[in-house]
This record gives sequence, structure tokens and C-alpha cells, in this order.
Amino acid sequence: MLRTLKVGDRLDTVVVVAKKVRRDFSGGKFLLFQFATKEGSLKGVQWEPPAEVERGIQVDDVVRVRGEIQDYQGSLQLKVSSIEKLDELDYDPSLFLPVSERSGQDLYEDLLGIISSMENAPLRSLLEAIFGDEGFRKNFLRAPAAKGWHHSYVGGLAEHVHDMARIAERTAEVYLEVDRDLLLAGVLLHDLGKLQELSVTNHIDYSDRGRLLGHITMGVEFVGEYIRGIENFPDELEVELKHMILSHHGTLENGSPVLPMSIEALLLHYIDNMDAQVRGVLQILGKADRAEGKWTEYVRFLDRFIYRRSGELDRMKMGREEENDG
Repeated sequence: MLRTLKVGDRLDTVVVVAKKVRRDFSGGKFLLFQFATKEGSLKGVQWEPPAEVERGIQVDDVVRVRGEIQDYQGSLQLKVSSIEKLDELDYDPSLFLPVSERSGQDLYEDLLGIISSMENAPLRSLLEAIFGDEGFRKNFLRAPAAKGWHHSYVGGLAEHVHDMARIAERTAEVYLEVDRDLLLAGVLLHDLGKLQELSVTNHIDYSDRGRLLGHITMGVEFVGEYIRGIENFPDELEVELKHMILSHHGTLENGSPVLPMSIEALLLHYIDNMDAQVRGVLQILGKADRAEGKWTEYVRFLDRFIYRRSGELDRMKMGREEENDG
């Protein structure tokens, strides 16, 4: 939208405040703004701003702004008539952030199908209570799986959990001794603390609560609240499930307060780590320019370069298209 504006246009849109400066003149005061979206930036001015705007609107706030496009010294400028700060759930974060190429609704429906297939009634009841909540669905489909590295985009958490569930189903077919329902429940629940840990506005960052507590702690609390609402939920099952969440990072050095000490907990860690690392590398390869040759830039997170075979970008694109068609 910003690219097609012309003098005289009326604008009513959602932007991020990239810059805000107060200026005084002989007749009063005004605010100078720079607004931004993924499309670009736009300068703005508001004459005699209300006190709530002067005090309440800050840099990095996402706002709904209204006004008229004017010419100012050869450049377009928005004469602001009103500006209103928005809460996180009041706008689409795709205005500012990269978004999953896959349908979140389709991924979610697949997860609901997995839940309905479970034979363990307490686990099924727990998961139906969580994933059947419409507010949870909205937050889950909005959430990234990380601030950086893997699945660091809107819808990334749904992708991560969905693909882990697919791997877990195949794993349970190979290792028949594994409790399939418990493993899948651990997959579906292990990262739900990220709904509170990560803040999704015009960028992805850690919330205050997320920095102070971490998603593992908040995930155990979240699941515990729902378990208390399930009548006669088995104590041993609750402990096993919470253990999987607490240990899914695999080592104390990586943030797990305990080591995985059940076969399902071990598998959850391995599946989580495999999907995270593979998708992280695929993101790096997907961003690579053909002109860079066979090697990506140095990947600090992995402490190495990544080799790219001839035609790899074409295969990646074809794989995404086939997945979307399916």
C-alpha cells in the first residue's frame, strides 16, 4: 500500500512507529514520525498532538494511523489525524514479519486428528481441552518456535510441532516398545511455554516473563493448570509428561533442569533437536543466493559453513510446492 500512495490519498492502516520526535514552534508543538511496514517507510506529522499520544505512543509501538497524504518538500508525508496504539492480538503480525508458507489451519487439523487417534483417554482428554480452545488455537498459529535460528517466523511453532509429530509417529512404528500416545503428547506439549516466552509484535523478542522464567518452566505450569481440570488424571502419567517437558533440551547446559530419563523423553529430545537443526539449516540454504556458489556464509550457531549441492535451491522450492499442493 505504501508504494502506491499519492498526494490527496486518505490513509487508514497499521504501521510500526520507527521514529518519533517532538518539535516546538511559535504557535505550539507538533510530532514528527517515521512509520514502517515490510513495504517501506512513510514520514508523518501530527500538529498539536493530544497528551495521550505525546506520552503514550513510543518507538516500536504498533499503531493504527489515519490521515491524508501531503507533499512536503518533494516527498510524501502523512498529516496524521489520529493515531492509536494496538495490542498484540489486534493486528496481523505478517505486516512486519516473515510468515510460514504452509497453511496453519491444515497443520492444526492434522494435529487434532492425531489427538483423536490416541487410545490413552486421560492424555486425549488433556490435549482436547488444550487444542480445542479457540483462544489457544489463535495464539498457537501465530507463534514462532524461536527468536532466531529455526522456525523463527509467524506460524513456525505449528510447523515445528506438526513435523515432530509426523516423525514421532514413524518412530513409534519402528520402536514398538515406545508408548506412542505419551511420546506424541510430549511432542504436542513440549514447547507451549513459548506462547508466553516469545512476544510477537513488529519483531520477535522475549517477554519479561519469558526472560525471567523460560518456556520450560512456563510450559510445565501451563500443562499443570489443564491437568488439574481433568478429573482423576493419573499421578504417574502427570509426572512422566512433566518430566518430558522439563528434559526436552537434553542436557543441563542447554537449559533442561533434568536429564531425559525415560525412553519417551529421550526420543522427544532427539526428535526436537533433529527438526530444529534440519529446519535451521534449510532456512539458511533457502536464504542463500545462487551467486554465492556451493557454500553458504559462515553459520555462527553451528560453527561451520554449509555445503550446497548443485540444484539444491530448485529441489527445496519443488519440495515446498509439493507439500503445499498436498
